[in-house]
Amino acid sequence: MYRYKCIISYDGTNYMGFQIQDDLPTVELELMKAIKKMLNVDVKIYPSGRTDRYVHAKGQVIHFDLENHLTPLSLKRGLNTYLNDDIHIISVEEVDESFHARFSAKSKEYRYYINTKELDPITRNYSANIYNLDLDKMNEAIKLFIGTHDFKGFASAQIDKRKDTVKTIFEAKINVLGDYLEFVFIGTGFLKYQVRRMMGLLIEIGRGKEKKEKILEVFESKDPKISHKIAEGKGLYLYKVNY
Repeated sequence: MYRYKCIISYDGTNYMGFQIQDDLPTVELELMKAIKKMLNVDVKIYPSGRTDRYVHAKGQVIHFDLENHLTPLSLKRGLNTYLNDDIHIISVEEVDESFHARFSAKSKEYRYYINTKELDPITRNYSANIYNLDLDKMNEAIKLFIGTHDFKGFASAQIDKRKDTVKTIFEAKINVLGDYLEFVFIGTGFLKYQVRRMMGLLIEIGRGKEKKEKILEVFESKDPKISHKIAEGKGLYLYKVNY
């Protein structure tokens, strides 16, 4: 067997998320269909993690195994021929069988974008549109996420109870890019809805509806019911996976 690691980007607007869900449109389904059309084989795809509905990716990583050997370049070109234009294989690399897209990952980077000015119809599917945010308060609050914490209160209420909810965030910061705010989160891993719940509370703090101490309260309670709104998926990007 030959193992291939692929870095892919995709626009999540038209998909119900990454993970296959019967015949619903998902990124994984489109990848499997492209491989089937190109090679006439069914393969199991292993992603670094799953992204939610409308969430985008700049650097999602997957791996899969093939019985027959292909050069990385031919595999990349062939798959991109069969994929929709909103999914693109950036690179393909042949890797050792010990590599695993999920379990070999050392850290992941997510970024969230907010347009703070007029609604832009051209970019409306790629950022949240929120006005009058107090950037100073948000800069103070985001620092509280840095470190090792139990993020159960920022995760989906439906996650497996056996799943480890303690994660480490190495970096959390806000960059100002003209009319846009870029929120950067780098950590060992992220739970379902974690970044979107963190962003939901940060937005409430920026609007003056909550204080930064609310973050500590959520850490203490471990109750997702009090972590407030889940930010829109369209502003979130899986930016990079580090190995």
